[in-house]
Amino acid sequence: MNAPVAVVTGAGGGLGASVAEELARAGAELVLLDVSMDALGPICDTLEQTTGMRPVAIACDVSDADRVDAVQREVEERVGPCTVLVNNAAVYLRAPLEEHSLELWDTTLSVNLRGYFLCTRAFGRSMIAQRSGSIVNVSSIAAQGPTPGAVSYCVSKAAIIALTRQTALEWGGYGVRANAVSPGFMSTPMSSAFGSDDLYKAREQRVPVGRVGTTAEVARVIGFLAGPDASFISGVNVTVDGGLTQTLSQTFPRP
Repeated sequence: MNAPVAVVTGAGGGLGASVAEELARAGAELVLLDVSMDALGPICDTLEQTTGMRPVAIACDVSDADRVDAVQREVEERVGPCTVLVNNAAVYLRAPLEEHSLELWDTTLSVNLRGYFLCTRAFGRSMIAQRSGSIVNVSSIAAQGPTPGAVSYCVSKAAIIALTRQTALEWGGYGVRANAVSPGFMSTPMSSAFGSDDLYKAREQRVPVGRVGTTAEVARVIGFLAGPDASFISGVNVTVDGGLTQTLSQTFPRP
């Protein structure tokens, strides 16, 4: 049996890099996409050293429809039809709602939602033709509860869950599964830019398991959903947040 061809967007760091490592360990033939090749080089070097196989790395702005379609054709020619897609590329831009510019809104939605749609549509066509495939979309707990100053991010992440369910409904008959994962607080380059050590500790105290998650923990859930052990799971959103959102009312001080 041929190794699955797994495409990971936003693979240049943070969660994307951990997902690449997880899928590599599962034996996938990797195609890593990021807006810049600079970020992909070190990831590819590490994976080549640990697995003996070098991923295919391609620069791709996922909000560019023509570029996404071109990359899909390139992947099919160089590696083969995509069988696993992990939509992970994202930006997190903040401003209070009353000051949230249209430019900021458009930039966020272009990457976080338009990009997911374009990649799903492009690589999903290969899956439909094969009558087999798995798509995992990275959402966030911000989809389930608003975050002050992050309206475009929260809206985009909520819409991703709707896109996931729509994909599962329309493509299930073709053997294509679609699921979402909503991480909670993680230690990533993106999250570290928005807080101090004191804030980090305060966040840990709010999480029932007593700590912030790791990208490797979230990547393992993504790897499970992408793989054959999840063959009868589709259209779900798995929250990976240490129990935070399900026990939120209990994390506030009480008499």
